[in-house]
Amino acid sequence: MERFKDIHAITFDVGNTLLKTYPSVGAVMSGVLRRHGWKVPAENLDSSMDIFDRYYAQEYERDESLWSEEARQRAMWINGFAQVCRAVGIDRDLDTIAQACYNEFDNAQHWQLFEGAEATLAELKRRGFVLGVISNWGAGLEQLLGDIGIGQYFEVVTASAAAGVHKPMPEAFVRTLDALGVVPQHALHVGDHPTADIEGARAAGMHALLVQLGGREDATVGDRVPDGVAVITALPQLLGLL
Repeated sequence: MERFKDIHAITFDVGNTLLKTYPSVGAVMSGVLRRHGWKVPAENLDSSMDIFDRYYAQEYERDESLWSEEARQRAMWINGFAQVCRAVGIDRDLDTIAQACYNEFDNAQHWQLFEGAEATLAELKRRGFVLGVISNWGAGLEQLLGDIGIGQYFEVVTASAAAGVHKPMPEAFVRTLDALGVVPQHALHVGDHPTADIEGARAAGMHALLVQLGGREDATVGDRVPDGVAVITALPQLLGLL
């Protein structure tokens, strides 16, 4: 695999790149449902998440600009959670429960770093790279990263809902690099989404690296890998490419 040369800055996506839900989306939802008087096993909810995935993919393809607005992001997630709840037989208080599910994912305990993620970030910092985050996420992302314990590694955190720009818009990448003080040709973006991360970064003039770390994948990713794009299956592999 070809090495990346003359890289000064590295930016990262978050979901399915640095973090994954813990222990699973269904397990988190099951806990919320118990607090609202419903006993639904986590495995039943996890097996129904294809409903959410299809809805998410449709909304993403219909209008990806939803990521630039906190209210529209929130509405999308809440509606998706409501659809899953309805599929497992929840027939009252749907709005309240779905909103509670959404709010629950602001809690750092429901997110887990991929294996080797923090060690990779620490080594990149030791080597002198400047690091940033560019993610289609709600405005609370910077706080969440701090709560998880990795916020100190990043000079800039660009969350789409807070910044008003979303991936794959080149502006999301360029604005982040401007804040880092690095030109695009000396920057590498690492993410799991072929369109939002890879095509977006390339359109901004950056290098790009696709991660496929296993687990439950984003519904829009599939197996498509853009031509000429390097792929890693564990974050520490990045260190050998620099």
